[in-house]
Amino acid sequence: MVRGSHGAVVVGVDGSLDSTTALAWALRHAQIAGLAVCVLHAWLPDEPDGHEPCYGQRVVRERAMSEPAARQRVHESMAAAAARVPIGRSVISQFVARGDPGAVLAQLSKDGAQLVVGATGSGALPGILTPTLGSTTRFVLRHAWCPVTVVPSVRLRSEPASPMFGAVPRARTPGAGS
Repeated sequence: MVRGSHGAVVVGVDGSLDSTTALAWALRHAQIAGLAVCVLHAWLPDEPDGHEPCYGQRVVRERAMSEPAARQRVHESMAAAAARVPIGRSVISQFVARGDPGAVLAQLSKDGAQLVVGATGSGALPGILTPTLGSTTRFVLRHAWCPVTVVPSVRLRSEPASPMFGAVPRARTPGAGS
C-alpha cells in the first residue's frame, strides 16, 4: 500500500486533461493552505493474473501499463500542471500503485487532509454521452474518508480553455467566503 499521504492533499492522476486540471487546482490549493501534495496514479493490469477477461468484464487498455510507464504518467502530469501553476516550496510526493484507482485513492484518503480528483478521467469517450462524473470519481465520493473536491470537467465548463491544458478553476482561501 502507498504511504505518505498523512495530512496532505491527495490527488489522483490518470493522464487525462481533467486529472491534470485537478492536479493544478490541488497544487494551488495546497500552497494557499500550506499543505503537502501526494500525487498518485493507480492502474489495473490488462488481464488480472494472466487470465483472459471474463464475460462482462470491462478492460480499459488506457490504464493497463507497467510501473515505469505509470511513473512516467505521473511525471508528465506533474510537468503539465507545474507549467500552469508555480510549485514554489510545496512538498510533493509522487506515487504509483497497482490496483483499482478508486480503492487506492479511498485508502489514501484515510490519512489525507483532502482528496482531489477530476470529474472524468481516461475512460471518458468524447462526444458519446460522456457522464458528468467518471467511475473513479463516483467511487471516491462514496468511499473517501476525508473531504473530496471534484474539479469540474474542462469539457463541461463555459470558460475558454487552452488547447494544451485547460483553464484551472480558482482555489479559494479557507474562510474567505465564495
